[in-house]
Amino acid sequence: MSTNVTKTLQFNCTTCPSECLLTVEVERDVNGSVAAVRSVTGNSCPRGDKFARQELTCPVRVLATTVAVSGGDEALLPVRTAEAIPLALHAQAMALIRGQVVNAPIHMGDVVLKDLLDTNIDLIASMDIDPA
Repeated sequence: MSTNVTKTLQFNCTTCPSECLLTVEVERDVNGSVAAVRSVTGNSCPRGDKFARQELTCPVRVLATTVAVSGGDEALLPVRTAEAIPLALHAQAMALIRGQVVNAPIHMGDVVLKDLLDTNIDLIASMDIDPA
């Protein structure tokens, strides 16, 4: 006999401006973790189904922050991950990024850290910084 519990959740999809209200039926194990996503309804496109399943099993977000600059006309460089990374890695990524210093000049799209935390996703510059 299964000790898993089925619950119904509602949240908005954030993959497009429609922000569909999703109703998701999930099965949780005795620890409260999602054991299975049973159904997703309310989405007006296939992205909503994919988003709901991803959000409940391994949520991901683009990480945006700043990095110190040496020799530039700005003290901080805005950076972001080129793609979303697992939310569970954000604190570890921030600890690594916090110690980074980049040398000017740097251009938007330049790779600041390659393969961040072995995710195959780069940390990239979000603006140009010229030398001082």
